[in-house]
Amino acid sequence: MIGLAKSSALLLILAVAACAPAPAPQPAYVPPALPPGLDPVTGLPVDLTPGLNDREPDTCHAADHQYLIGQTEAAVNAAGLTRPSRMVRPGGIVSQEEYDSFRINFHTDAVGNIVRITCG
Repeated sequence: MIGLAKSSALLLILAVAACAPAPAPQPAYVPPALPPGLDPVTGLPVDLTPGLNDREPDTCHAADHQYLIGQTEAAVNAAGLTRPSRMVRPGGIVSQEEYDSFRINFHTDAVGNIVRITCG
């Protein structure tokens, strides 16, 4: 009789425990999102410009002319560049048929200030 009472009590406890609410799940750790343009491993800036930049990196030595960013076409003309260059205006057509990895492209904004310098 005692065994039956213990079994009944155990079944009653298990039935009540089954009706209890489940514990709240712990939120998964989500690392903070990096802004676009940063390498997630090193945290260094990454060029997000699509296209041919990865094919021949800086063959025109565009890095040497970064000081012209924010300047106008007149500053480019006054710089006395010895290699081919062109001004690329917003909405302008840049044909890949005439791609020249040694040419410097000066990309301008709507006002005419240089915002980016690439090869091609």
